[in-house]
Amino acid sequence: MKNIISATLILLAVSIANVSGDDWSNIEGNVQHHADSMAEACVSIQASNGAWGSGVIVSHDGLIFSAAHVYARLGERVKVYLTEGRVAAASVIKLDRQHDIAVLTMNGTAGIAPAKVVVKNAAIENGRTLVAAGHASGYNAERRSPLRVGFGFLEQRRGMIYSTCRITAGDSGGPLYDEAGVVYAVHHTMDGSGKFSSHVPVSRFFQLWPELARQVAAA
Repeated sequence: MKNIISATLILLAVSIANVSGDDWSNIEGNVQHHADSMAEACVSIQASNGAWGSGVIVSHDGLIFSAAHVYARLGERVKVYLTEGRVAAASVIKLDRQHDIAVLTMNGTAGIAPAKVVVKNAAIENGRTLVAAGHASGYNAERRSPLRVGFGFLEQRRGMIYSTCRITAGDSGGPLYDEAGVVYAVHHTMDGSGKFSSHVPVSRFFQLWPELARQVAAA
């Protein structure tokens, strides 16, 4: 694991050093343009035991992608807190502990614009600009989901995306976007040093449950 992390950070540093001033301006502009939609599609979720996690709305009929470790069981009923303060009921309909992914279905989706999801290829090139959304420490009515910009790397052996985007408790299951607001992964964990985060590519969802590709808002 340490070798993977070291190699990732070295490659990220090389990529960042090669980004020009014009590129930085374009990245900033893209993130700002899509910031509202990225924050609004990210929801805060309270599990039945009171624990907090996050998720991302990926379809017009209320499908949510999240992380399995937030939930106790398949069929669990949870509360979903939306950006405007509305609370909706949801159920866990798919759960895979091995890959740490879960799918929920939520009632009351009127007026919600789902995030677009990369379906065909969730791979990213080294140094790709990424944006982490999530509700750190649980829902807070005084703020929407904070957005944290960083850089990412796909580690081929484990099939995980690592990034410099900081996440913390309550962010688990939240979306990892590209700069145009397309979902590439959901948050798994932060390392003990706080230097990098790991994320599960959305390709895992479609490998396990191919039918989801027909339901999500595909990019």
